[in-house]
Amino acid sequence: MVFMMRKRNVGVVDLRNLRFVSDPQVSPNGERIAFVHTTMDYEKNDYMSSLWTADLKTGRIVQFTSEVGKYRNPVWSPDGSLLLFTSTPLGRETNTSHIHVIPLESGKARPIIEVEGGAASPRWSPDGRQILFTSSFRDEAPESDVMVIKHIKYKFNGVGYLEGRSNHLFTVSAEGGKLKQITRGEFDVNAAEWLNNSKDIAFIGNLEENADMTRDQYIYSVNVRGGEPRRLTDGQRVITSLKPSPKGNVIAYIGHDYRRRLWSNQDIWLIPTEGGESRNLTRSFDQDIGYKLSCDIRVRSPNPNPQWSANAEAIYFNSTYGGAVRLYRVPSRGGEVEVVLGGIDHSVEAWSISGNDVITYNAVSTMSPTELWVKEEDKLRRITDFNSRYVKETEICGHERFEFKSSGGHTVEGWLMRPQGLKVDDKYPLVLCIRGGSAGCFGYGFMHQFQVLAAQGWVVMYVNQWGNGGYNEEFQGEVSGHYGKQEYADLMDAVDHVLEHYSFIDPQRLGVMGSSMGGFLTNWIISHDNRFKAAIPQASTCNRYSHFGTSDIGWTHGKYDMEGVPWADEEKYLSMSPIRYVASVKTPTLIIHSELDYRCTLDQAWQWFTALKVLGIPSEMVIFPGESHGIHKPKHKEERLNHIIRWFKKYL
Repeated sequence: MVFMMRKRNVGVVDLRNLRFVSDPQVSPNGERIAFVHTTMDYEKNDYMSSLWTADLKTGRIVQFTSEVGKYRNPVWSPDGSLLLFTSTPLGRETNTSHIHVIPLESGKARPIIEVEGGAASPRWSPDGRQILFTSSFRDEAPESDVMVIKHIKYKFNGVGYLEGRSNHLFTVSAEGGKLKQITRGEFDVNAAEWLNNSKDIAFIGNLEENADMTRDQYIYSVNVRGGEPRRLTDGQRVITSLKPSPKGNVIAYIGHDYRRRLWSNQDIWLIPTEGGESRNLTRSFDQDIGYKLSCDIRVRSPNPNPQWSANAEAIYFNSTYGGAVRLYRVPSRGGEVEVVLGGIDHSVEAWSISGNDVITYNAVSTMSPTELWVKEEDKLRRITDFNSRYVKETEICGHERFEFKSSGGHTVEGWLMRPQGLKVDDKYPLVLCIRGGSAGCFGYGFMHQFQVLAAQGWVVMYVNQWGNGGYNEEFQGEVSGHYGKQEYADLMDAVDHVLEHYSFIDPQRLGVMGSSMGGFLTNWIISHDNRFKAAIPQASTCNRYSHFGTSDIGWTHGKYDMEGVPWADEEKYLSMSPIRYVASVKTPTLIIHSELDYRCTLDQAWQWFTALKVLGIPSEMVIFPGESHGIHKPKHKEERLNHIIRWFKKYL
């Protein structure tokens, strides 16, 4: 007699058992892959990472760094014989980074330099003799603990108060030695790449007089010996990344020209290495560039876009559409964009390409954690299988897609996750989950949080309403400056749709939750619709007027989003603020916020909580110390989920 082991439901503590892969880097000859392997250490309340390599010929996968700590940023040397990486000391509250190099044959790490301000985005020079990176720097330490603030960009979420620090370019010999600072001044270098001659560097920044009051970014070049940077790009644009051509004649970059203010699609542009007019290669593509898909069990990788083919005839990038992320390429001479790989339940997150067109990537799907894959010619092959035991032993819920025509006339896409063992003749609570951030989307990605909710016996619904990313520019951008209108209507239309088409959903037991923009919409919903029996706004806002002055980026909304400042158009700001309508709230509300959230600041939670208490609405506020915009520490992640379960169990 054969006994089948009963699978367990997804639990709050499951993150402790998962293994995460990130930042896959294929060697120049396409024979090996270096990647970051991360696990959660619950007792240390932290994440531990190490570098691993996979040999594509033998299939052998090994841990490459001898210890587990905080290792990241693997970068192959131009000839593929060395692997560069950075590490952060364990147990020290510091921004110090160490740069190391490991010879592929010996596997013994050689320290290059220790950098007090951190070493971000390290890059080998094309001749393999120097290493470039950016680091947070200030000319001199303050004489007092009193901060004197002169610029409007004085704090940043996840960083804190900047205290006069700027990100600048530094180089060091690949053999080690003295650190050399390349750029200086009151501006930030946001990304940088070597030019082909190993003597000049192209970087993204803004050295203009009005830099502090704008989102504009330009590309500059500077000689490795230093000197005055020279601006290459024309016109006002947001620019996020760049990559010089292997031929050295042009630079590809990703950015937009404010067509729809900040919510414009990013495109692939080319500019001559010597500067001049930019040429847009993807204007007719009408999809945003980059990974936008929600998946709450991935470790973030550096932005891989754009990358060139070895012959410089094509530029590769990933892009999100309809809940999936695919890898694309566009001819560098111009022409049609074509799909390279990826699709539903096989989304391409971080990726890299070798000199002989071997592509390695992290694949994201609904039913399993992220694993490492490779594309060799036309064949796809999974490389890692770290989480197979977890998948085999765990009852993971699938989801079903639905769509409907909204009151705004456009098609809205959503997904419904049923709890295991659902009986269609019974009634179940529904939890509407709303995504944060206007540029992202839901879709075919593993969501531990949703799996946990479904394991409680609740139906989970998530929707890409008007204003979410992952579609065309109009869908993403038209909500700007019109908050609480069509995106709210789409969400309520979605609730009406599933109530009509799924008889097992109990209309008397509806819950709603969301974070950031999703938190704002949660507050908006319960101040305009009383059918929800429980609400959990997280990292939310309720007052657009005060948000303008308290958020690290709130002031930019005036120029690029709301098209006006609050003191000149008070009605517009307050008409889009849930706090104006708070007297209509009847829904018991659990407010979750982080103490150090500088994006959607803690005062927003205070205002909403105070108003609800004065109105006599059952409400609680949970504040996580030491966290910024989002909950990251392992113990806090679990506690947040337990509070969510507790609140919905009480009121649903």
